[in-house]
Amino acid sequence: MPDQIHKYLIFSLGTSRYALDLKHIAEVGDPPQLWPIPFSSSFYHGALNFHGDIVAALHLPSLLGLTGSNQPQKIIVLHKDIASLALLVDTVVRIVSGEEVSFKPSQKSTYSAATLGLTDGEATLLDLDKLVMEADKRMRNCPLPVKTSSP
Repeated sequence: MPDQIHKYLIFSLGTSRYALDLKHIAEVGDPPQLWPIPFSSSFYHGALNFHGDIVAALHLPSLLGLTGSNQPQKIIVLHKDIASLALLVDTVVRIVSGEEVSFKPSQKSTYSAATLGLTDGEATLLDLDKLVMEADKRMRNCPLPVKTSSP
């Protein structure tokens, strides 16, 4: 039975295509000015003000171990009930409905929930729970600078 409820945002990182369930996304746009996050992991390119909320901007290609653009062209802001997190990506391709995709099991990466079969190829559906947990872990495990006393 086709999935008539879900819609998926298809985006690219380098030459690969990925997808997120549209219900988890608050907004997609051009990356705004980012402010540094002191002592954060290199995966975090900064923070932004999203309608009054402070949101961390994660460079998704780096987290996934991909050699992607260092100057992402788009930002995907997640709903705040998921996480105060925005994902920096190369490009946004399109939105597809659940009727337009076929699901296949995926073992491409740790963060992969499934492979979406599309009319023009495939996209890896990301497991947002795993992705958010890893992003949180990376932020929490950043070493703080050690204060040294001078003689």
